[in-house]
Amino acid sequence: MGAGFEISFIDRETEGWLRREAPDDGLCLKKFKADIIVDNLCTLSEGSVICSKGESYIITKKGKRCFEECEFLKRTGQPCPLASGVAFGERTE
Repeated sequence: MGAGFEISFIDRETEGWLRREAPDDGLCLKKFKADIIVDNLCTLSEGSVICSKGESYIITKKGKRCFEECEFLKRTGQPCPLASGVAFGERTE
């Protein structure tokens, strides 16, 4: 196994927000692409196992950091939903 970030997950609600409401000034909002959409990602924690398309994945990190240069963060003073609505993981053996 590698660094623990071979696959990315996004909560279905966060993915919907990105498609419908994401403003143009978010640094990550247009760049971030998740590999797997997950229902109720908020109920899972690091170490949780997700099964998708015959594969099993373990969550190694929940959330993503915000960047100081993000205009959305500067404008609102709040992180966007990506900060808590995504996770990263790797395949289990």
